[in-house]
Amino acid sequence: MYSEKRLAPSKYIKKLLFGLMSMFFILMAQMALAEEANYLLGPGDVLKISVYNNPDLTIETRVSEAGKISFPLIGEVAVGGFTSTNAEKKIAEMLESGGYVKQPQINVLVVQFQSKMVSVLGSVYKPGRYPLERATNLVDLLALVGGTTQDGSDIVTIINQSGKTQYDLHRIVFEGDGVQNIPLKGGEIIYVHARDVAVMGQVNRPGKYAVSGGVRNVADFLSVAGGANPAGSDTATVTTFRDGKINRFEVDIDTLFRTGDNSLNISLMSGDSIYVPRAPMVYIYGEVQRPGSFRIERNMSVIQVLAQGGGLTARGSQTNIQLHRRNAKGVVEKLSPAMTDPVKQDDVLYVQESLF
Repeated sequence: MYSEKRLAPSKYIKKLLFGLMSMFFILMAQMALAEEANYLLGPGDVLKISVYNNPDLTIETRVSEAGKISFPLIGEVAVGGFTSTNAEKKIAEMLESGGYVKQPQINVLVVQFQSKMVSVLGSVYKPGRYPLERATNLVDLLALVGGTTQDGSDIVTIINQSGKTQYDLHRIVFEGDGVQNIPLKGGEIIYVHARDVAVMGQVNRPGKYAVSGGVRNVADFLSVAGGANPAGSDTATVTTFRDGKINRFEVDIDTLFRTGDNSLNISLMSGDSIYVPRAPMVYIYGEVQRPGSFRIERNMSVIQVLAQGGGLTARGSQTNIQLHRRNAKGVVEKLSPAMTDPVKQDDVLYVQESLF
């Protein structure tokens, strides 16, 4: 027989969960301490400085605009740009070299973080200016402001003295793409972009869509816009704005979805747009069953256009067809096409009567 009591399953689970939660909070505290250790002191920060076994030297002081503090016995100490650890070493060295305290043990604690302010603008729930109360990264700050609004995108621009850089929150959060590599030092302007990728023209649901979730590239945006409608072309014009330059290029929609060709399926960013124009048309009149305008399908020939029009009437002539086409100078030319010749946008086919 066992002398120890067995835990009931529910008690065991509670004990396990309590242990896991304790480990989690300890880990978070350690991460917070590690981040705080990297924080650089600056003007406005309030410090609590204590010296072991010397309570008379314990003070609270504010870092001046010049980055200095006043400490008993040793006077002004420049701590601006120092970490707390480096400030502790400097104060200890000055106390010992002055003969005031032997082997002093100094502790510097930041009570109020005021030197590092960051502005958060755009599509966030609580825009404004925020002090960095510890070593903070981009994700921490966005959590502090309540996250992005419903019309916000995943694209964030950070502006600092070095310029401006765009980041993708989706990659940072879900792919673990360098969260620790985007620390904030103070003075930055953080702008969260709105839904500003426009999908226009002959699509089923034209509008602006956010760069968020799984919506990243050209194919994604065409999909959320419902694809091209029946009047839409097989090609789309994509306009991008990169490094102050506007770029435009054509994307073959059919090839993009049918073959999965990713060479032009680029990731889109704020300010980019997709435009699906109206499909090119060809016009038929004369001795055909259904004269009118028809959409030009890919590599469409004269005989295929005639088939779209229901074919020739009993009086129509295959050998007596005129093709009216506007040339590069804008002049309309009259041509006699073969049945296998391809048609172009705005061509006009005139089927004449048979002479016999």
